[in-house]
Order: sequence, then C-alpha cells, then structure tokens
Amino acid sequence: MFQYNLGIPEIDFMLMEMQEAHEKYLALCEKDAYRAQAYLILTGLRISVDHKDVPPDEKNKRLAFMIDRMKYPLTNETVAVLRKHNTFHNWNLLERDLTHLIDGNYEATNYDKQKDNVLRELTSIFQESNQSGNLECKDVNSNQDKTWRNNLNKEFLNLMTRLQLEQYYPNKMQMSDFHLIQKTSLFDNHPSADQELPCYFLEKILMLDYRARYVAYKEDTSLQQGETNKSDASEHLDDLDYIFEDASKGCPEVILSIQKSIHPMDVQMAIFYCADDFMRQYISTKLSFCQFALPLLVPIPCTSQIELPLWSFCQVRKQWQEKGSKCAEKLIYQVATPVVSFIRLSTSSSSKSQLMNNLLSKQKHDIFFHRHCKGSNKNSLLMNGVVEIAWYCPGGKENDLFDTCIAFTNLHGDSKEHKKQVDFLQEIASVTVILLSENDLNGDSKTFLRELLRSPKPFIFLCADKEQIVTNRLTKRVKIAVKNRNEAALIEELAQEIKSALNISNSCHSLETCAVVARRHDFFVDEDKEECKTSKAMAENIVNILKDEHTLRGKSMLLPLQGSLWHMWCRKDREQNHLQDHEDIGLEQQISQINSAKQRIKQDQLNQAFPFSDLMKSLLTHLHSSSHSTKIYFLQWLKTFMANLSSDHLAELQEKYHDLWTQSLQGENNDLHPKLEELSKEISESTFGLEHLLREVTQLYEVLDMSPLQNQDVHFLPEIAADLIVSGYPMELMDGDASHVPIKWISAIFDSLAEKLGDKKVFVLCVLGNQSTGKSTLLNAMFGLQFSVSPGRCTKGVFMQLVKVAEELRPKLNFDFLLVVDTEGLRATKVENRTMLNHDNELATFVIGLGNMTVINTFGENPSEIQDVLQIAVQAFLRMKKVNLSPSCLFVHQNAGEITTEEKNRESRRCLQQNLDEMTVTAAQQESCDVSCFSEVIQFDVNSHVYYFPHLWEGEPPMAPPNPSYSKKVQELKSKVLLDGEKKSQSGLLKLSELKTHIQNLWQALLNETFVFSFRNTLEIAAYSRLENKYSKWTWQLRSFMLDYGYKLNIQIQNGKVHDIDKSSLEESIQNTYEDVKVDLEKHFTEDKYSDLIIQWKGNIKIKLDFLMQDLINKTFQNCEKLINLKKRQRRYEQRKSVYADELLKKSKEVAQHCRDRELNESELRECFNGMWGKWIAELSLPASHIKTFSIRADMERFLSDHFRREHDIRNRIKESSKWTSLLGEALHWNLYKKLKAVFQQNEIPPKHLYELTREMEMLICEYIKKKEEEIMNYSSSYFHEIVKIINEKILAFEEITHLRLTSSYRVDVSLYLCQMAARKFAELYEIFQKESDPISYLNSKKEDFFKSFTISYQGAKSATTFTDFLCSSLKLAVRDAIYEKTAIDIVNVMKSEDPAFSGNRENLEKHLLHHLAEKENFDKYMVYIYNPSYSVADFIRQRVNNYCLDKRNPQLKKFLHSHLNIFKYLILHAIDDSTRAVEDKGGNVSLWLDEFCSRIGNHLYLPRHALSSIEHQEVISIKLIKEATSDSLRLVLYDLERTVSETDLDPFFAKPHEILFEQLCGCMKQCPFCKAVCTNTIPNHDGEHRTFFHRPQAVAGVQWEGTNNFVIDICSSIVASDSTFTFAGKKISCKLYREAGSDYAKWNIQPITFLYHYWKWFVCHFRNELETAYQGAFEGKGKIPDDWENLSVNYILHQLLSESFVKIGYFTEKQPTGVSSQEKWRSDTPFYKRGERLFFSKVREFFSPKYNSPQAGGRLASN
Repeated sequence: MFQYNLGIPEIDFMLMEMQEAHEKYLALCEKDAYRAQAYLILTGLRISVDHKDVPPDEKNKRLAFMIDRMKYPLTNETVAVLRKHNTFHNWNLLERDLTHLIDGNYEATNYDKQKDNVLRELTSIFQESNQSGNLECKDVNSNQDKTWRNNLNKEFLNLMTRLQLEQYYPNKMQMSDFHLIQKTSLFDNHPSADQELPCYFLEKILMLDYRARYVAYKEDTSLQQGETNKSDASEHLDDLDYIFEDASKGCPEVILSIQKSIHPMDVQMAIFYCADDFMRQYISTKLSFCQFALPLLVPIPCTSQIELPLWSFCQVRKQWQEKGSKCAEKLIYQVATPVVSFIRLSTSSSSKSQLMNNLLSKQKHDIFFHRHCKGSNKNSLLMNGVVEIAWYCPGGKENDLFDTCIAFTNLHGDSKEHKKQVDFLQEIASVTVILLSENDLNGDSKTFLRELLRSPKPFIFLCADKEQIVTNRLTKRVKIAVKNRNEAALIEELAQEIKSALNISNSCHSLETCAVVARRHDFFVDEDKEECKTSKAMAENIVNILKDEHTLRGKSMLLPLQGSLWHMWCRKDREQNHLQDHEDIGLEQQISQINSAKQRIKQDQLNQAFPFSDLMKSLLTHLHSSSHSTKIYFLQWLKTFMANLSSDHLAELQEKYHDLWTQSLQGENNDLHPKLEELSKEISESTFGLEHLLREVTQLYEVLDMSPLQNQDVHFLPEIAADLIVSGYPMELMDGDASHVPIKWISAIFDSLAEKLGDKKVFVLCVLGNQSTGKSTLLNAMFGLQFSVSPGRCTKGVFMQLVKVAEELRPKLNFDFLLVVDTEGLRATKVENRTMLNHDNELATFVIGLGNMTVINTFGENPSEIQDVLQIAVQAFLRMKKVNLSPSCLFVHQNAGEITTEEKNRESRRCLQQNLDEMTVTAAQQESCDVSCFSEVIQFDVNSHVYYFPHLWEGEPPMAPPNPSYSKKVQELKSKVLLDGEKKSQSGLLKLSELKTHIQNLWQALLNETFVFSFRNTLEIAAYSRLENKYSKWTWQLRSFMLDYGYKLNIQIQNGKVHDIDKSSLEESIQNTYEDVKVDLEKHFTEDKYSDLIIQWKGNIKIKLDFLMQDLINKTFQNCEKLINLKKRQRRYEQRKSVYADELLKKSKEVAQHCRDRELNESELRECFNGMWGKWIAELSLPASHIKTFSIRADMERFLSDHFRREHDIRNRIKESSKWTSLLGEALHWNLYKKLKAVFQQNEIPPKHLYELTREMEMLICEYIKKKEEEIMNYSSSYFHEIVKIINEKILAFEEITHLRLTSSYRVDVSLYLCQMAARKFAELYEIFQKESDPISYLNSKKEDFFKSFTISYQGAKSATTFTDFLCSSLKLAVRDAIYEKTAIDIVNVMKSEDPAFSGNRENLEKHLLHHLAEKENFDKYMVYIYNPSYSVADFIRQRVNNYCLDKRNPQLKKFLHSHLNIFKYLILHAIDDSTRAVEDKGGNVSLWLDEFCSRIGNHLYLPRHALSSIEHQEVISIKLIKEATSDSLRLVLYDLERTVSETDLDPFFAKPHEILFEQLCGCMKQCPFCKAVCTNTIPNHDGEHRTFFHRPQAVAGVQWEGTNNFVIDICSSIVASDSTFTFAGKKISCKLYREAGSDYAKWNIQPITFLYHYWKWFVCHFRNELETAYQGAFEGKGKIPDDWENLSVNYILHQLLSESFVKIGYFTEKQPTGVSSQEKWRSDTPFYKRGERLFFSKVREFFSPKYNSPQAGGRLASN
C-alpha cells in the first residue's frame, strides 16, 4: 500500500487522522465486529491526502490489500456485503452497504433478509385478519329470509312468481346474477313474457336507456281487437247499439288480459326488493344518471316496517352550478339541501307526479312515473306508500327555475294511509306541497289536515278543483288553483311560491341526517347492517391515516413503492432493451450494470417500505378479510371517502393548471413551463384514489419478486386482485404515472383468474381515443361497467374489467368472458410530464395489439385525430415479428349529431379507407414488407366498422336525461362487438393463460423494438396546401357576406332608415355565415384525404377565422359610424336647404295654380318660371348667411414660408413650384442626380431609386387627400402641416433603414411639390363642399327640379309625365351605383372560382405571378416584384381582372352589369305594383305612394324620401295612372342605362374588384432576410414561422462576396445546410444557426431541402447582364453560373412551376432550436458572407415595401 517514501504532508495527515480513526474503530469493536470491519474497509477505500475521490482502479488495489492483511477473519455480515460487490462491481453500492453495517443495520444490506422481514410481517398481518374476520356478520333481516313466504300475501307472491324473481327475494340478487352478456345484449328484442321483464329492464338501465321504465311485454292482441267476432260486410254498419255497448260483457278474455298487465314500476320495485345492497347501489346510480327519482322510503312487503336505503345513495353523484359560483359535483347523500315534500289526499283528477315532472324538467322528462306514462295502468302493487326523491340541480343560467340544489320527495298513494311516512317527511321537509280537493274538508281528511297544520313550517295547497284563488292571506299557508290552468303559468306560480316558502324555512337536510330522523321513527336503515358498519369503520380508519399524514408527508412518502424509485426502475428496464454501443464498455457489462441498478432500486424500495406503515398494515388487513361482502363494503366505502379526501383541493389545482396552460397557449408568458411542471407534480401528489392504494399492493408484489411456491402469502396479493376483478371491479393494467406494465403482477393475476374461473376463452375489447371523448362512459353503458367517469378525474393508465358470458349464450359466441380494456385519453394536457416522449404512440400500439377488437373513439365526425396514432400502430405491428396479432377496430364518432350522418359520410368512409391503405403502403415500404392495404394488418371493414353516435344528453345538463338514441347506438355497437367476437372465436381466441403470455410478449416487443414514433406522412405539404385553399374560401365567404351586408347598411343609412348601429347587431348578422363556415371547417378536418395531418393546425385556423370575423365587423362598424356621423354633420346644412326648398316649392305651387286659367305651352311655362325664379332667389338670399370662404393657396404659402423660413429664397421656390406638374420630370433629373452624388459621394449612382421614394410619398399624400375627400369635411389649414409631417416621417424612416442622409434641399423640393398638388385638390374639394353647403348654390343647382315641380302644379291631374320623369331620373343614378357595387362582388366571386390564379392558396398565386413575369421577360417588372412584392401582386391582380372584365371578344363586365340591371328592373317594377296596391287599399295620395315605394326599395337602392319632396304634391285622377306612367318611363330610363353600362369600364366602381381580391389573397408577404423571397402562407399574420419554396440565389438580392464584386449564387436552403457563416451587426454567425441573428432571421424556417424550383436559376441566367448592370457585380469566380443552369429553358421552368405532380419534402419539419445546438460542431472558419457597404441600390429597394422591409437583405458574402 505504501510503495513510495512518505513526505511531510502524508505524515502530518496520518498523525491527525489515524488517532481519531483508531479510536472509532475500537469503539465499534466493542459493539459488533462486523461494524468495526466495515468501518475499516470504508475508511481505507475513501481516505486520501488531498481529499479527492479515489479512482476505481486504486479502490480495487486497496480492497485486495485490506482483505489480505486483516488480522481477524471476516464476519458473515462483511462477507455477504463483499460477495454482493463481486457480483455487481458497483463501488457506490458497496460503500452504501458498508455504511449500513457501520450503523448496525445489516438487514438494509441484505435484499433476501429484507424480503424475509417483509414476508414475516405480511404473514403476521394475514394471520391476524383471518382470526378477526372468520366470523360472518349477521343481517338484521336474517329472520325474514326464513319466514317470508308465510308472511307474503298472494298478490305479491303472484307478482314475484310471474317475474320469476322469487328465488332472489329478499335481497339475494347479486351483481353477478345480472352483470352478464345475455341474449338481450346480442339481440334487442322486446320482451315477450312477464319473466323477461326484469332482465330487459336491467339491460336497458345499464345502457342508460330511460325507456326501460316504460317496458311492457307485447302479447298477441288479436283477441282484444275482436278478431274472433269480426263479421262480413253484409252486417249492419249503422248499428248505434254496437258503438255504445260494453265490449267486455261478451269478452271475458279482454278483462283477463288487462288484469295480466304488470305495472312498470312494479318491475322496478320488485328488482329493488330482490337486489342486495351492492346491486341496489348500482341500480340507483344508473337510475340517477337517467334522471329518475330514487326510492327514499320503501315499505317492506307484507310487514309494517319501512326501510330507508341510505347505502344505495352512496355512489350517486350530482353536478350543479349556482349563479356566480363554480360548478360543484358531490356525492348527493352528503349534501344538505332544502327538502320540498309533495303529498296528496284521497284521489285527484290531477297527477301529482306529472305536476312535479313539469316543475323539475324543462325537457318534460318523466322523473317520477305517473298515470299518463306509457305502460301505466291501475294495477300498481308495490308503489303505494313508497317515497321517492329527486333533486333539482341548477345550471348557473338565467332560466334556472331554482337558484340552488333542492331535494323533492314524492309520497305515492293517499297520505292518510301512510302516516309514518308523512310524519317523517314533515320532520325533514322545508316546505310541504299538498294536492287536495274540496271533498277533503270532510271526515278523516279534515282531521288529517288539522294535524298537519299544527306544524309551523310552510305549506302550499294545490286545489285540484279550483280555477282561481283570489288572495293568500297567510305567507305560510299558500293556496294555488290547479283546475283548467295554463300549465306554464301554474308551474311558474308554484315555483315562485316554493322559493318564497324556502326563504321562510331555512332548514336543510342531507340523506345522512335523514337517516338519523328515520332511526328515531324506528325505520330500518340499510347502513345499520353489521357488515356495513364494520366496513365503514375500517374505511374511516384508512382515511383518517391519510388525513393525518397526507398533508405532512405527501403521497410519495405514504406510498413509497410507486414513487420516484419505481419510475427510475422503469427507465432502467427500458434502457436494458435499448443498449448503446460504447467504446469503453461492452453490451454484457451494460446489462450487468443495469441489473445491478434495478436490484439496488428494489432494495431501496424495500428499505422505504419496511417496516409497513399503518396505512399499508390496515389496507392489507382489510383486503385479506375472510368475508367477501365485508371486503366489497370496505372498498365501496373507501372509494367514497377517498373521492372526498382531496376533491376540493384537486379542483383548485386543476383550475390553476388550466389557467396557466391557457396563458402559455396564448403566448402571454413564456416562463410558465416551470410553473406548469411544478403544478403538475402537485396535482399528481394530491390525486389520491383507490387505484393508488391497489398500485402499492402491486409494487409490493413486484418488489418481493417471488413465485407462489416460495411463499403462499405473497401469492395471496394477486388473489385479492383476482377476487376484485371477478366481483366486477376494474383493475389497473398499465401504471398511469410510470406508463409501464408491471408484468409479473399482471401475470400473477391472470394465473389466479385461471385458477378461480378455469382457463376460459376471452375476447378482448379495447378502447382508444382522445381525452374526455366519452370512452369510459361508452364502455360503462355497453356492459354496465364501473370505469371512472368523474369530470376532472380522467382515466390515467390502462384498466381492465371482466364480464361473464351467460351460460345459454356461450355455445353461440364460443367464448366465456369479455375482457374490456379502458385507456387514458391521448393528447392529455400534461402528457409532456410523462417519462416517455412518445407515450401516446406506445399506448396506442399496446392497446390495439392487446385487443381482439379496438374501439377508436372520437368526439365528432373527425377520425383524423386518431389516424396518426394508427399509422404508428401499423408500422409497429409490421415490425413485431414474434407477436402473432390479428386485431380489428371500430370507429365510433360521438356527438355526430344528425340522424342522416351515416348516409352523408359514405364518401368519407371511402376516403378513410383510401387514406389508411396509403398509410399502410408507406409503412410497409419502410419495413420492406409486402402489404398492400390496411386490413391486412388490422382487420377493418369501412362499411360495417364505422358508427355515428348522437350526443349523450337529451337536452341541456345538469337536468337532462341520457339520449335514447345514444343508448340505441350503444346496443348496435354492443351487438357488433359480440358478433365480431363470434367470428373471431371460429379462428380461435386466447384463453386466460394464453392471454397472459400474449401480454408479456406484446410488452416485451414494445420494449425491444425501436419504433419510429416520429413517423409522419410525407404528403403533409399537400394537406396544408389544401387547407390554405379552404381557408381562402372560408375567409371569402365571410368577407363577401360583410361586403354585401355593409353595402345594404350604407344604403339604409343614406336613406335615413338607420340612425344608429352597434356591433352586436353586426355579429348577429354574420353569425349564420360564420356557422356555415365552421360546419365546413369541421367537415374539412373530418373528410380531408390527409385530415390526420392537418388536425394540428385546426385550433390556429379557428383563431384566425375568429380574428378575421371581428376585423370585418370592426371595419364595417367603423364605416357605418363614419357615414352616420357624416349624416349628422350634414343635417344642419340639409335643414337649411330644406327650409329654403320648402319656401320655393310653396311659392312655385301658388304661382302655378294662378296660371291654370291660361293655356301655356312648355316654353311659356319656363318663361313664366324664370321670371319668378330670380325674384324668389333674391328674396331668399337676404336671410341666407354665406359660408366662410378660404384662400387655400394663401394658407399653403403662409405655412411653407414659415416652416422653411431658414431655406434660401424660399418664397420664390414656392412660387416656382406652383408650375411643377411632376417632380420626376426630365428637367429635374440632372439636378436631383447631382444632389444624389453629393449626398452619397458615389461616382455612378443612378437617381432611379430616389424617384421611387418620391413616388411612394406621392402615393401616401394621395391616400391622405382621398381620406379627407371621403370624410366630406370642410377645409382646414392644418392639413398642410399634417402633409409635411408625413413627408418628414417617411424620409426619417428611409434614412434610418439605409443609414444614409438626404439633403435638406430634397426635403424642401418634395414638400413644395406635394403641398402644391394637395392645394389644387383641396381647392376642388372646397368648391364642391361650398356648393353643397350653400343653400343658394344648392337651390340654383336644383332649378330644373323646381321647374318640374312648377309644371306638375300647373298641370294638376292632367298628366303624370313630369312626375315620372323626375322619379325615374332619380332612380337611374341609384340603380347605376347599385349595379356597380353588386357587380364588383360578383366578379370577385367568379374569378375566385374560375381563375386558376385566384382559386387556390397564396403559393398558387405566387406561381401564377412568377409565370406571368417569365412570359413578359421584363427586368424592370422583376425588380419591382423583388423589392416591392405587394405592389407587384396588386398590379398582377389588377391586370388579370381587367383582362377578364374588358376582353373585347368576351366582355364579362358587360354581362355582369346587364344581369344586375335586370334584377333591379324587376325589383323596381314589383315595388311599383306593391306600392300601388297598398295605396289603393288605404285610399292614399301620391305622397303616400312615394312613402310606400321608397320603403320597398330602401334596402337596395339609395333613394332618400326627402329627395322626392318636390313632386309629392302631384294631383292624380287615379293611382293606377302613376303606376302606368312610371312603368313606361322606367323602361326608357333603363334602356338608356343599359347603353351606358355597355360602354363603361371599372373606373366608376367605388369598390374595385382587384382591390377586394388583393385584400383577400395578399397573404403574409414577409420577405426572406437572405434572398427576399416572399413567405407564401395564405394566412396574414399567421402563427409560427415564415416559409416558402421560392428561395432564390443570393445574387437576385445583389449579395456579393466580400472584397470582390462577384455575386453569391448560393440559395438559402443550401447555405443553411453548409458550414458557412455570415456577419450580422459585427457578429459572425453560423448559417446553420442563422436564427441567432434575431430580428427577421429568427422568424424564418429555412429548410435544407433538396427539391427546389429551377425558376430563379433561369432568371439569373436570362437576366445576367441586367443584374450585373443594376448591382455593379459580376458572375465570376465563386459566383460563376453553373453550366446546367444555362441549359434551362423558359418552357421547362414554366411547366415545373405550375406542375402538381411533384411532392415537396422537408417543408414542415420540426422547429429548430434558436440557441446553440449540436450543429455547432460543424461550424468552421470556411468562407462566410456579411452585409456589404456598396448596397445603396438594394437598401433603397427594400424601403419601397415599408410594411415588409427586411433590413438584413442585400448583404455580401465575404471570404476569409
């Protein structure tokens, strides 16, 4: 050990350390030799002078030396530890074991010793439980079992005999007696005999079919219909005696038949009396689910005893929400609620139960069975004296009848006969409702009522024979009339009185407190049975332990075996099946290390678990109880108590998680992931259910790892699980937290099942689907199972439950048991927290491989959400060579809605089949398998294996019952599953022992195979492209609707029919269109060929459509508000005009009437009118105030002189600028060019780019002027200040982006030019405004109209020609404007559907634009496209629209205009006819006719009624004359208008088609920072990254290699895959990590794809000279154009551009990390490129697209 000379440090160290170590060694020797030896060895292994870790090789030498030099022989304990080290060669394990020895804890080092200790304690626990549990508990009613036949009356005995239930009475029917697959499961036949009624009822109830209560068997009714008495036609048919005679007198068979009919509620109550406690509890949960009332007080037949079946309520859950509070879901028996008791006296014509149903159920659901229900009769035997209870559960809505949960009880029968029940109800009731009549004021009824009224509690009396109650004097004694009342009014009054009474009486009772009351009344309570009470105490003991320790220690401490150690063991188990090839360690060594780690983990588990905690001791003791019923009672109580243990806290945590998760999706906070992880762990810790306790038992068995032969007590653990499965309990198959199958435990369970049941054949049914899609509910409804369906507590993991096949059905089905497997939902919100990244895919593969049949359950008609999982499963099955699988599947689309869905989805089925086949072929090619269709891997028939389910609820929860159509579909699916099982049994099903082996093989295959879980369909791009097409269609539906609706609103506003508008009305108007879009969206995501791929974008598309709809609503609202405000501003001027116009009309009419005595022709009339006109205007001019006038040019010159006062000779420059017609004229070129050189100090910089800057500013000012023109505002001198401000902002932005500075002289010149242009336009607008605002100007403009009015007044009733001419001339203008507006929208509609450039997505438009540019071969147009793509796209659309509309050979515009002209022609003619009829009916005049006419066309044409006031005084002989004259005149006007529109173009259109199309199709328009290629995403402001296929050589953007003028011809997709770097902001960045440059780089996803269009290669070759001239570069050196580029022809690249035959690969790959990644290892100092300095040309080009600028483009590659 000491082979070198010791130095001073070593000697000092030994002096200090050895003395202390020796003393401790001696102290340990005195205690135990093995402890001293362990200390000596551990010290020798760890000690070092420099306190560094000792390397393994050195430890080996030291250990060998110490063992060789030991003075005393090694103890057995030390030898055992060292022997274990020789096996595992793990120094950490050895040092930990030596530490345990030093502490005297030898057991902790010995795994076998630990196991022995655990086994001894386990044996002790089981022995104690055997001693305490051998005595069976006795029932309180055990004596009744022996003597019941003697006490029963004949009627009851006869009923039980007819139903064949006598063998089960009393309380002998167990779950196993009916929880079977019977003939009714296979065939939904109506019962044909009395004895079939119970089975049929139970079968329907478990399938949640509330029609089960209306069951009655159908007999041959031929005798009842009188077939034997039918006579020939010769008999008298007019015999009245035959009609009124009593048919039963001569037909006793009819009476006998009626007596045979069994009341439906007697069937239910007979089953209730026969059922044991567990079956009662099950039936009650199903009845409650069906929204039926439950028995609260049950008279025990033929005795005076009454039972309160409290136990049956213990699993009944109710959900409700009070206004302003959160939704509550609780076990109803624990909830204290007000109780409203309904009773009746004597008999009544009104049905109390029916009245209660109307009160509680808006859906008119029969919560309480009543006399008018189907199957009801007077033969009810068992309902008399029964008290039923039901709860009203509010939904938190305004239309809730009551605001809180309220219990309603209903006593069946005359209450006088059931005084015990009435006394009980009086004690618990908050208010009592009594149905009575006047006859009840006498005799016993009066006495009974008097006793009741002694109670101070409120009473409500329903008076059956009163039609009206005048007044109620007492608040606690309210009367309500019932007779001949409107049902809605009666219910409303009753509900109001109940609420008032409840406000007075504040008492509340839970069923638990009701049981206390019942005991005081000497009622029997089923929970008082000894077994039930004992089990309850046992469960409370467990829960008390949890309450005491759970908050302090947490679940991981209480249940240590299933915590982090178990998860670590699972990971190691997976590692063992995925070994990696390492240089320094072999595969066998890896296996040894993994086994050592797994063994150490198990040892640590035992260390944590032993000695057993009080929790585990109690649990194991109670589970080992010898009484089976006590065990089941215990588990039911435990499940109930544990559900309450953390439900409230868990709900709060889940709500917090949901809020944070929503924020993370919305991108509100990027730092939420750690909080989500922490919250997810807290939720996992707080989730405590029965399954976790049983999972701890599972892990105990796994850790002990012993066969039954080694220890029988260990074998008893899986026996407990097998007993529970046989009893109908679900058992966990896959651990939901670890996503691991405890294969030894599962194997042991199947061994126990085979031992108990025999090695029977099993058909395995599995379910798979997304979270919260109703999988568990579906399985429970199909087979009456008990899978958890509580909201918020979704299934986690995989559970299995066994269902027995009835003996009579086994020969047909040929299997004995059905194993149903329920799975957790796929795509759970917390799936990222699982130990496996591909958890969903592995789960799907395991489940489908396990099942003979798998139900693929989806919510809605969209199977796409599951197809991606299926394709993984297909590939997995192809690779599982050792597992012989032959599964099949069924698709269930829940919430499909319409009955006709299946018929509508025939094409969808075909597409589904085709998609699955393509998926299979793709997977088979990867696996080199010869498979051609999906059904060769998974048995699937698209015609018979697809089911459409309606919604689960019939109405709106929480008071809605289940939908009977849902239950019917459940029955169909159930029959299909069983018949499929029958077919599969012919080829052989697995037995229990074989199924165990199958699970083992399947799980091992999953661990062994490295599945390609990231497999994605290569046609994803095509799928997204079709989605973009659809998106374009959906957005156009919304946009076109709102354009049309906005036009109608504008017409109504201008016509004065609409004076105000709100957004809600706009939202309502577009809602139907939006609903149609959503339906089409759902249909697309369901039926698309690759819908499994596009499902990932569904949420984002919905968000974008919502945003677009809101944007359209906001724009329309703003436009309407603007127009309404304009009308309000104009109202003052209009009023002034109206006053003067009325005055003139009055004068005109007076003069005209004076002239009637003379015969005047038209010229004489005009001369007379003109003579008076001047006089009238002169009179009106005096009071008319003149509008203030402005000198616009003076204002402009004054502002410019002041603003540019420091500029030289500014006044002359302003004066000179007034002569400029264009700043870009030839006379200015040289001056500007010289200024440009002076600014940038360049020798040969062309001025072209400065012109484009000026043109951009000119466009902005034109838009500003246009905006002012639209506002129709008066002029203001501040306009020039705003114009100069816009110019300065534009120039500053230009300088900032280009890092260049323009001269002040340019600023002045461009400001002068644009202000002069604006001044001229403002002068024109002001002149128009002044004319329209000045009453005198207005009157002069309307002189001809006044003359026509004068003529009308003169002519009187002689002629209507002048009237109709005036009216039709007004109509002409209105019709012209309307057809322009309508035509614009129609042109867009047609072009979007017929023009291939506009009928697809943004990428399609880009292809056609590039195609167009290539055909033109115009370099200047290419430059505009490259640097201002938005303008280029708009220009392309404009040209295409013009070509379509104005083609001389086929002028489409003319067709559209004529079509709309005809439409308006018919509209106006119909309005004329309708108006004439209306006025004739009312005897009205011309003014009324004009009112009617304007009203009818007011929604379609702008024709305000006040514009026709000058002709409304037309005198007519007949209104028909007006009609005829107007119709004749209209034809001439429309003919003239037809000639006008035949010669028009698109210029008069206010909304131009190309502008609408551009707004619809422009898409993203962001440009690549490298090559300026445009993002081709159809969705503006889309989420995610920018992408395009049209990346270009860098030379297109002018990029050159640094230090040279050689162009860079590399394409972006090649650069990002290379080792090149580029410089950005002085920083060198790897091209592979281009996102690190931030800014626009980080927003682009540039994929290193192999496929590229050759378009831009051809462009570079074709325009090489132009590019070299434009950028002063050369295609030389590294920029030399490859020879193959030169061979590209224009025809080839155009064909490739529009070809649809290729598939683009790598477009939608996963997002690459923005930070440093493993790609960094390829970074090198190979040639890189950076932004150059000779880039003014491209910098200015960038600026011309200000909304989409990319300041990084146009850089230079540089070579080191």
